[in-house]
Amino acid sequence: MFSPSSSSSLDSVFDRPNSRATTPSSIVSSLSCKSTGGIIPHAPATCVFVQSTMVDPDLVALAFNAYSQEGSLGIIVSNHSNLQMALPFIEWKKTNINIKGRTFDVKLVLIPKFDALRIDSILEPMETLSNVSCHLASFSRAGVRAVTSMLLVDGYIMFTLERPPFNYIPLSSTPSFTLSYRPSSGNVPTLQEWKNVWATWDLITLQMIPGEMLHQKPIDLRHKCLFYIGHIPTFLDMLLSKAIGGGASEPQHFWNVFERGIDPHVDDPDHCHSHSEVPEKDEDWPVLETIIGFRDRVRSRLIELYNDLQTGKRRLTRNIARTLVMTIEHEGFHIETLLYMLIQRAGTGTLPPPGFTAPAWETFTQQWDVAPAPSTSTVVLGPATVSLGHQDSEDDDALPSVAEDVDNHVFGWDNESPERKLQVAAFRAEWRPVTNGEFEAFWRKRGADSSGIPASWVYDNDELKVRTMYGPVSMEIAQHWPVLTSHDDFLAYARWKGGRLPTEAELRLFLDTYEVGHEGGSNTGFRNWHPVPATTGLECNDGKGSNGGVWEWTSTLFEAHEGLSPTKLFTGYSTDFFDTKHHVVLLTLPFLD
Repeated sequence: MFSPSSSSSLDSVFDRPNSRATTPSSIVSSLSCKSTGGIIPHAPATCVFVQSTMVDPDLVALAFNAYSQEGSLGIIVSNHSNLQMALPFIEWKKTNINIKGRTFDVKLVLIPKFDALRIDSILEPMETLSNVSCHLASFSRAGVRAVTSMLLVDGYIMFTLERPPFNYIPLSSTPSFTLSYRPSSGNVPTLQEWKNVWATWDLITLQMIPGEMLHQKPIDLRHKCLFYIGHIPTFLDMLLSKAIGGGASEPQHFWNVFERGIDPHVDDPDHCHSHSEVPEKDEDWPVLETIIGFRDRVRSRLIELYNDLQTGKRRLTRNIARTLVMTIEHEGFHIETLLYMLIQRAGTGTLPPPGFTAPAWETFTQQWDVAPAPSTSTVVLGPATVSLGHQDSEDDDALPSVAEDVDNHVFGWDNESPERKLQVAAFRAEWRPVTNGEFEAFWRKRGADSSGIPASWVYDNDELKVRTMYGPVSMEIAQHWPVLTSHDDFLAYARWKGGRLPTEAELRLFLDTYEVGHEGGSNTGFRNWHPVPATTGLECNDGKGSNGGVWEWTSTLFEAHEGLSPTKLFTGYSTDFFDTKHHVVLLTLPFLD
């Protein structure tokens, strides 16, 4: 047993309201809404009704652009195909929607005073996770995000939508950069993907870190916040120089200051891997405005590369393609890691994400409390053969036979190649990661030492709470979320339960079998800025669901394997950590499934 942690138009029959659009949410997949007569949280001023089969991205985008007010729009969909009429308390009308040259007669409803709608009964849990997941994917493709989702009377679902400052669409809809007229199944990022990642990074670093925090360290064993704002463009500048030539962007000495962050030795924090020598005094650091100027020059350099590729001035080689993949994923890594630093100061420094509606904690807690649990707590998997990694050696990039064979190739990191086949024996796994509530019970039984709480917990006015980007929340709110804590904490918990942590191959088999990913409704791609309860293990969904949006530890040491060829683009990326002190974790970046 283990415990894993368009060119379209809309002919409206209504007066067009103010369509100012901004921002997102907490999604409740396979959950119900429970209330005692309160007004629906974040109730939109207007709402439309469409049949479930018509909720496609173009329709959602057109409806949002036409009818959203104050940045939000309600959409009611039928949860069953035999529900052809809108809700009885609404006077609905027809309108014509033209989507890419095709005209559809669709039932749309405008509710000028939607706040009159109340939920006044305890409702049964949703049973159509697949339908809800389909809607969430459509929303992502339309560039909007669900703030709330609720099951209404008689089998209807209501979503309150917002347009966030940035949005991640499912991978199946994300094109790979190619110079061919045919779509590529590779993973070279487009310039639009870069701009989306930049929007994410800039929102976090420039709008969530107040000026007084720039020279602070939310985590002692990491650099101050200002370092990472300079590190990201520096890394990109250095790898672009390796790939296409040219020197450092101005100011050139930034390569010395921002090249590499701190990676302390696990057992000896005073011992660090090779890293940049940064100024000791705050006044000796570059000012933010200078760093932003450097950032803009580096980004312009990248944009120029894409223009040169498009015009044929420069040929797209595997070396350039790998550089583009490596650098955009590096920015994704730092989005994740910077957030786990900043959450340590949420409520006491770090600002909530602007343009994203704060969660309606009370309503979500009621929903999470009545969410169905698996009929059994564990599942048996294996025996099976598991594939780890893929065939992608950086050494092959210079071979004349493949140097320009880029389309349909998937690039990765050195530790991901070559593909390995591992035999996994039968094992029993818990369906869902350890929750905050479960870990709290364990922590209290072993003495409730306040100095030994997970870093994701905090005492706030003598009350034990869980950290979020909106500030600490009560354990009552977060009790069903997967707990975020260290490898050693999970190891102790697993042993206390009579189990162990999974190996990388075991966890990979579990995730490959049951994890639905972003397209299936998982809590990734910034659908939320906080964890949500896991949804795996329900018979009605064949066990498939998500882990709540967290990284998961394994017992497998991060070490070399046969055939591994260390990267020359990012020297030391993997090999510096083959020290028997680091374990493999499996995670999902905002734009990766």
